Amino acid sequence: MTFVADLVCPWCRIAFHALLPLTERLGCELLWHPFLLNPGLPPQGVPRRLYLERKFGSLDAAAAALRRVVRRGAAEGLRFAFERILRQPDTVPAQALLLEAQAAGRLVPLATALFRAFFEEGGDLGDPALLAALAERAGLGPEARAAATSADRRAQVRAAHRRAVGRDIDGVPALLVPGVGVLAGAQPAEVFEGFLELGLLAAASAERAPAPGSAQGRQGS
Repeated sequence: MTFVADLVCPWCRIAFHALLPLTERLGCELLWHPFLLNPGLPPQGVPRRLYLERKFGSLDAAAAALRRVVRRGAAEGLRFAFERILRQPDTVPAQALLLEAQAAGRLVPLATALFRAFFEEGGDLGDPALLAALAERAGLGPEARAAATSADRRAQVRAAHRRAVGRDIDGVPALLVPGVGVLAGAQPAEVFEGFLELGLLAAASAERAPAPGSAQGRQGS
């Protein structure tokens, strides 16, 4: 099951939080697929106030939209302290680190820490020192942390974003389930659960299907 997301998307945090216990209980793996909500941001990011004005048209409109997130987050047991965010970061470095964490089996602790750092503490996810500290706490060793800063890893993030756009994904979160399709948005847990179960049924059906050219497959030919 592939989770297409960006670390600065509050709805992605809510969806990720809802999906984790479901995937654990159902015994399916959740893979992170980077998406860039703001692919044109400079490496140093931009002031958060300016970003909100441009995205929502006004700070009042932004505040109204963010209040909805806060209410939904509270219902899910998540805290959002948007007032603490001073910069809107370029998430390419952070997502490159996540890909390295995923390869090392440390996706969940690092993604959880990155979401918390940004949405609760106002941390700048473009800050190399912050990323290094969070990666170390999440159990990534020096070699993995160094590999995450490579040009190759960052290119992989941008390539993943282009692949998502090529599949007509123009917003996140989105859940891709083989044999079923794409589910967009931070859905209620029961909706996610039903979609994941369909994916497990599709996978089981594919395993039972006779291979092309087998004796069963040639019957009636």
